[in-house]
Amino acid sequence: MKTLVVYYSRKGHTAELAGQIAKELGAETEVISDKKDRGGLFGWLGAGKDSTRDIPADIEAPKCGPAGYGLVVVGTPIWAGKISTPARAYLRKYAGKFPELAFFISCSGDNEGMFEYMTSLAGKAPKATLFVPNGEQKKGAHGAKVQEFVGKLKA
Repeated sequence: MKTLVVYYSRKGHTAELAGQIAKELGAETEVISDKKDRGGLFGWLGAGKDSTRDIPADIEAPKCGPAGYGLVVVGTPIWAGKISTPARAYLRKYAGKFPELAFFISCSGDNEGMFEYMTSLAGKAPKATLFVPNGEQKKGAHGAKVQEFVGKLKA
């Protein structure tokens, strides 16, 4: 099955995880590109403010739409207790147009309710979900979780 791993990453944690997942699945990858600079302290503060206020991100047009794939795996960090605004914009843009779908989250906090929220935005339930805390990822202690996630997607 042709697979796309699409993700947004501000600091690189989600990008690293996306690369691992894509390699295991033999998938193509695409970065969700935010037109707003989210780097540094001011970028971090703005990301939290935009996320809290649900201000939509203005994202670049994706090169790969979900229609050409049998499975789309969407990854995001959590900002101020919500999924990143660029990932929100992507899910809203393609709501109801996803074939099979899966989600992964990489963050330093909690992910409570985020997969349900992503499901509501996408208009489709995921085949599988993966949550990797940043501390676990930094220690390299998340390999078994990634393998379990990929196993569910290959089934």
